[in-house]
Amino acid sequence: MAARRYRVVHRSRYELGAEGAVACRLEAHLTPRALPHQAVEFHQLVVRPLPRSRRVEEDAFGNLCARIEICGSFGAIDVTALSVVRLCEEATGGAGDLGDDWRAVAARTAAAAAEDPALRALVEGTARAPRSGAMADYARGCFREGLPLGGALEGLVDQIRRDFTFTPGVTAADTGLAVFCELRRGVCQDFAHLAVACLRSMGLAARYASGYVAGSASAPARASHAWASVWLPSGGWHDLDPTLGRLGAPGHIVLGYGRDYDDVAPLRGTAEGARGVRLRTEIVVAPQESE
Repeated sequence: MAARRYRVVHRSRYELGAEGAVACRLEAHLTPRALPHQAVEFHQLVVRPLPRSRRVEEDAFGNLCARIEICGSFGAIDVTALSVVRLCEEATGGAGDLGDDWRAVAARTAAAAAEDPALRALVEGTARAPRSGAMADYARGCFREGLPLGGALEGLVDQIRRDFTFTPGVTAADTGLAVFCELRRGVCQDFAHLAVACLRSMGLAARYASGYVAGSASAPARASHAWASVWLPSGGWHDLDPTLGRLGAPGHIVLGYGRDYDDVAPLRGTAEGARGVRLRTEIVVAPQESE
């Protein structure tokens, strides 16, 4: 994939329904990651009304997180993230693992996780993307004995794509995996959580990726996106996007990596004194024309 520059505009508006003073605390994962295949050429986070305090910190997963406090009498908060990102061909370090028996890869993962607590957390699972017998049962048909890891991943992506339907509006940020599996419908974060849970349940280390799919000039992307990555013991990670039904994530812009959505929610917070908080979000991701 040739290098290309993209412009990202992510606008969120919290309508608070407040009649008096409000104390708000926000946490934003809206800064694209600096990665070998992704260069952040510009980023600005604009918050209105002006925050009482704002600090940017690197979290436990290497993502940049803005922590914002706003106090006063106001009816809404506007948060706008403007970014310019250059994408180039993604490195595939460790890709040789894809040709190895998946059980051998799982064994090497277990050995590495025993020495690395951060990696172990990506094997053990979370409430949103658990390591469980139910998830192992669902994935087992894709992870047959003697099958190379690459073939198992391809089968898992195909199976999820076949069994579940992308349907906006039927699930929310707090919808659990069990409900998604019952409905068999949901959005990209549900698909990503299911893939991550299946990988963990087969003894592999997996992470949740938050970001965007880069749009085109004629059809800009207008939503955030989520997908999964599996750890390769010989180095690197390999992406899989069950929502789009493909291995790899070329053209995906990464905001952050974590154990699940809770670690890298694009924007979340609390508002003391607000009534009936409502969030409106507008996103546009399109190629940036050369000057």
